[in-house]
Amino acid sequence: MDHTAIQSLAWTALVAIGYPVLVVALLELQRMLKPSFAQAASICTLVQLTILPLAAGYILLVPVAGFSPDDDLPKLLLSTLVVATINILLTGIKVAMGSGLVEAEWARRIPTLVLDIIRLVIVLVATAFVASSIWHIDLGAVLTALGVGSVVLGLALQDTLSGLFAGVSLMSGRHFKEGDWIESGEISGRIVKMDWRSVTVLTLDDERLVVIPNSTLAKEAFTILGTSVLPYGQKLKISFAYSTPPARAIEALGKGLDAVPHILPSGRDIDIVAYTDTGIDYEVTFHCATREAGDDALTDYFRKIWYRAQRENLQFAGEANRMFRSRPHPRPSRPKLAAALEASGVFPQAAAGFDRLLDAACVELYDRNERLQSADDAFRRLFLVLDGALAVEQTTAGKTAVVQVVGQGEFFVSRAYLTGAEAELDIRADSETLVLSLQAPDVLEFLNGNPELARRFEQAIDLTDRALGTQALSLDI
Repeated sequence: MDHTAIQSLAWTALVAIGYPVLVVALLELQRMLKPSFAQAASICTLVQLTILPLAAGYILLVPVAGFSPDDDLPKLLLSTLVVATINILLTGIKVAMGSGLVEAEWARRIPTLVLDIIRLVIVLVATAFVASSIWHIDLGAVLTALGVGSVVLGLALQDTLSGLFAGVSLMSGRHFKEGDWIESGEISGRIVKMDWRSVTVLTLDDERLVVIPNSTLAKEAFTILGTSVLPYGQKLKISFAYSTPPARAIEALGKGLDAVPHILPSGRDIDIVAYTDTGIDYEVTFHCATREAGDDALTDYFRKIWYRAQRENLQFAGEANRMFRSRPHPRPSRPKLAAALEASGVFPQAAAGFDRLLDAACVELYDRNERLQSADDAFRRLFLVLDGALAVEQTTAGKTAVVQVVGQGEFFVSRAYLTGAEAELDIRADSETLVLSLQAPDVLEFLNGNPELARRFEQAIDLTDRALGTQALSLDI
C-alpha cells in the first residue's frame, strides 16, 4: 500500500471516528448550557450543523477523494467554512456581551449598531481574504475599478451616508433612548422608535408621529425633556398685582404645589424674578415622574391656583384681570346666605347673634377634587354646601373610602370641631363646589347664646359620629 493510500485511509478514519465524537460532545455541551445560557447553546448547534459538515466534506474531497485544492468544489467548501467560522465567532462575542457574561462598563456602553457595523467590517475583510487567498482574485484591480465607481456612488448617496454616520454618532453617544422625551425645533414628544436613519417622535399635544432625520439632530441643538431616570421639570411664570403681598402669594403658590398629586415633593422652588409695570413675576419650578404626568400637573396646578386666589382675594397682574376684578365671581346675596343657614335646621335667623354669625361667614369656591380639610389638620371650620357636593373620606388599614357625601343645603361637622383635635378625615370637593364656612369660635359663641340650639347641634354631631363609626366598621371588615 503506497503512502497516498495510507494518508487517505487515515483521513477517512479520522472523519469516521472524530465526526460522531464531536457531534456527541457538542450535544452534551448544548444540554448543559441550555437551562442557563440558551443563546450559548444555540452556538453549539450552529457549529454542529455548519462547521463540522463543511470540514468533513472538505477532508473527504481533498485528502480522501484526491480532488485538487484548486478545484472549484473544494474552494467553495473552504470559502464557506472560513466565512461560517468567523460568523460563529462574532456571534459568540455578541452573545457573551448581551447575556451579561462580559460585565465591564465599556462593554455595556457599546451600542448594538456599532457592534453590527464592526461585525460587518470583519466579515468583509474575511471575504476579501477568502477571495485573495483561496480564489486567487487580484484585489488591487478590483479596488482600482471600485475607486471610480465609489466616487459616483458616494455623491449619489451623500444624504443617506450623512444620515448613517449621524445615526451612528447619536446612538454611540447614547444621549437618549426609546421612551425618553426630546424637543427639536418646534417638535417635542416621546421617542417611540429610533434607528440609524431617523428618530420617530409621538407628539403629546396632537399625538402625531413625526420622523426627525438623524442628520437634522446632528446639526441642530435638541433638548432632552425627560428620561426614565431623570424626572421631568416644569418652570413657569405667574404674576400677581402689587396689591397682593409677596408672602401671601408665595404661600398660595406653595399650597398649590401641595394640592397636585403628580408633583414630586423634591425639586420645588418659588422665586420672585421681576417687578414689572403690571405686577410682580414669580417663577415656580417643580418636577414630575414623567412628561405625561408633567403636562397633566401643569393644567391641574393652574386650576388650583385660580380657585385659591379667588378664596384668598389674591389679585393676578394684568389689564384683563383688573377688568375681571370689576366683575367678581357671583356671590350669593346676604338674604340667600341667611336662608341657607336657617335651612340647615341649626341656625335660625331669629336666634340671638345670628347677624354676627352671618358677618363672620366666608363664601369659598373649590375646584373638583380640591381638598378643604386634611386628616392631619385641626378641624376648626364648619362647611355648609351652597352648590355642588363634598366627599368625606376616611382611611382605615391603608384603604381610603368615601364615607359620606354632603350635598347642597347640608353641612358637615364632627366632634373634633368642638375640641380642636385632628379631623382624622379628609374632605374634598366632589365637583366644583361653593361652600359657606364658619370658624369654630364664631359658632361656639352663637351656641353659647342659644342653649336650645346647642343641644340640636350636639345631636347633629352624634348622628355624624355614629354614621362614621358604622362606615369605619365596614371598612375594617
